[in-house]
Amino acid sequence: MKLKDVDSKRQNFIISVVLLLIPMIALACRFDYYYDLNDDVLMKEILSGNYTGVPEGHNIQMLWLISAAISLLYRIVRIAPWYGVFLCTCQFGALLLILNRSFAICTSRKAKLTVGLVETLLFFSMMMEHLVAVQYTITCTMLAAAAAFWFLTSKPQKEPVPFIRSNIPAILLVFLAYLIRSEMLLLVLPMICVAGVVKWSFEEKVFTKENFMKYLGVIGLILLSLLIGEATHRIAYGSKEWRSFTTLFDNRTELYDFQQIPSYQANKEFYDSIGISESEQILFDNYNFGIDEEIDETIMGQIADYAGELNQEAQPFIPKFQKYFKLYVYRFLGGPASTGSDYPWNYMTILLYITVFLLALCQGWNTEDKRHYGIWKHRMVTGLSILWKLCFIFAVRSVLWMYILMGERFPDRITHSLYFMEFVVLAGILFVLIMQKHGHGRTQLVRMTMLICFGLFSVLLLPGKIGEVSQDQKYREQQNEPYLQVYEYFAHHPENFYFMDVYSSVSYSEKMFANVDNGIHNYDIMGGWASKSPLYRKKLKVYQIPDMEEGLLSMDNVYFVRKKAEDMHWLSNYYESHGENIKITLVETIDNVFEIYRIEAANL
Repeated sequence: MKLKDVDSKRQNFIISVVLLLIPMIALACRFDYYYDLNDDVLMKEILSGNYTGVPEGHNIQMLWLISAAISLLYRIVRIAPWYGVFLCTCQFGALLLILNRSFAICTSRKAKLTVGLVETLLFFSMMMEHLVAVQYTITCTMLAAAAAFWFLTSKPQKEPVPFIRSNIPAILLVFLAYLIRSEMLLLVLPMICVAGVVKWSFEEKVFTKENFMKYLGVIGLILLSLLIGEATHRIAYGSKEWRSFTTLFDNRTELYDFQQIPSYQANKEFYDSIGISESEQILFDNYNFGIDEEIDETIMGQIADYAGELNQEAQPFIPKFQKYFKLYVYRFLGGPASTGSDYPWNYMTILLYITVFLLALCQGWNTEDKRHYGIWKHRMVTGLSILWKLCFIFAVRSVLWMYILMGERFPDRITHSLYFMEFVVLAGILFVLIMQKHGHGRTQLVRMTMLICFGLFSVLLLPGKIGEVSQDQKYREQQNEPYLQVYEYFAHHPENFYFMDVYSSVSYSEKMFANVDNGIHNYDIMGGWASKSPLYRKKLKVYQIPDMEEGLLSMDNVYFVRKKAEDMHWLSNYYESHGENIKITLVETIDNVFEIYRIEAANL
């Protein structure tokens, strides 16, 4: 490698790090980094040893390879916030890679600073809330987007081996994304394939033996890496206990995430047929199904299947498709005044579609090859060449959007992920066009206009985004205050164990790097995605609790916790349906929000 190339790469890296480090430090000073959801907190607890007392490699949500690696770090240095460090490193690392890779189109330090500044503003105006309140679904998508960008912007190679070797980082990024959140990676994988097809189409001669070997080689290695991740995961979860729980987990996900729990009165005949009473059905409504040992993967699957049948009857495919297609169009085209639209993500994406198309046309206008075709014929060929690529991307994104809308599950962490993926793929195509020909005149005008537009758009959005994140931080602090007090109460009574009503636990979000404590926690929620898992059994065993129902009833050091606003009649009704009349005694009130109760058999 030439010394000049080494210096250029070093310069690119330094500029990228500085441009990202400044806003990262600013965010750290202005805000606290949070785990966005309870899911992320529980994953951290499992990995760190908070859950069972020992760092666990079976994280349930992530694939085993990456879970085992993170838990190993906790075993080596127990006091460090490894999971938070890992997620933030992945996210900012993905941004760093995209930013550094973008400098390939720049011919001067001034150009690098300009492009880098605009991209950094874009990143933080679009993703600030997800960089501050971190969620592993977003982390997965950012890695996948970085992989697509790397692949699209890799240097042309005629020989298969150098081409494949140069794209090993992209393969590894896809592999890591799959290990972190396999379902999300599979959702955005079609966009990575789109990036591959577009990259292939830029070859001078498309259908050659070398090109088939190059691109199918990269695709093959990606698929092989996914197979390795999935195979090792299945082996690690191959015991009878883990297989049963995995089925329960999948059925629970289907029921709670994609269906509606059937009401008891309207579906009494069905519930009677599977042996579920009204007091037991309520456990599905309030998520506290962990108390009932009879609720297993079979019952959960039967209810999920039945709920799916009811949903299909209530919403036939054609009317449902028409309903969500209208919603798709509304979300994509709606502006800031349109409630429920995807602004500003949609406007930025539309602007990038237009920019790519105009830049391709201008470069076709300037190229010397037009003399072989005739001026207008060449312009038509150039326009059609870029148009089919953009139509292809838009068609795939439309299918993905309709899939999540029809599934009736589209939180921001998924919709923003799809937009980020699409935006980065389009940006990759833009950079490929710029790298192909450094044109003048109209081409230069489009490029400068693009930078100005995206820069101004980002600057205009940034104050509002900072305000949103500030408001979110204040809300989290207010919501967390009573939780911090009740968890401190638990810590001061390590001899006891506390089962918390699920709806009473959902408002808590934990700081990633403040007050790190990786010791075992003497509490658990009464349902949720880790309920009834081997890890849950292991946790109860540490406190010598046979099961939740028996522990609450017969053990003096096991308590029930709820927020005052949450109902607790379901608990007495449940025990009565199981032949136990109970006495519920209030033991403690925390911050006038949480109540702690002792449950014992009533003397009749």
